Amino acid sequence: MFETRTIPEAKPLTLLRRATVVFLVVFLSIGAMSTYRAWVQVRSLELRSDSVLRNGSVVETEVVSSARNGIAVRLELIQGAHAETLDVLRLRGNELGFFDPRSKRAGQKIILTTDHLARFEPGDAVLRATGTGGPEWGRIPPPVIREMRVMITR
Repeated sequence: MFETRTIPEAKPLTLLRRATVVFLVVFLSIGAMSTYRAWVQVRSLELRSDSVLRNGSVVETEVVSSARNGIAVRLELIQGAHAETLDVLRLRGNELGFFDPRSKRAGQKIILTTDHLARFEPGDAVLRATGTGGPEWGRIPPPVIREMRVMITR
């Protein structure tokens, strides 16, 4: 049972077997990383602004994507039942999303004008940034949401 072979295996077959094992290990590793990147598409989302919004206030968002698929970041200003979208940032995925593990980073900066704030009353409001990934494996990942309480003044 544990005896040595009487006919040794040919060198080309030994090399082919080793190359196949290396190939499978490499692709299974890439597949494992790609699976995680498909599951977690929005790695981080930051929302920055002053706590008091007035004409000329700056609202910034920064997003880091796994870049397996495209994502969208929607920036909204909400006061009571009234909500308005200030901007939408779309970030494309990498060309070869399965193989390319590099993440992508993007940001948006909005300078509020009187037109943005005219439809809101002075008082408390909420700034909301929502990062949503694209569909993968018949599933859309849950959105990443960052909120910030602000005060609107004129």
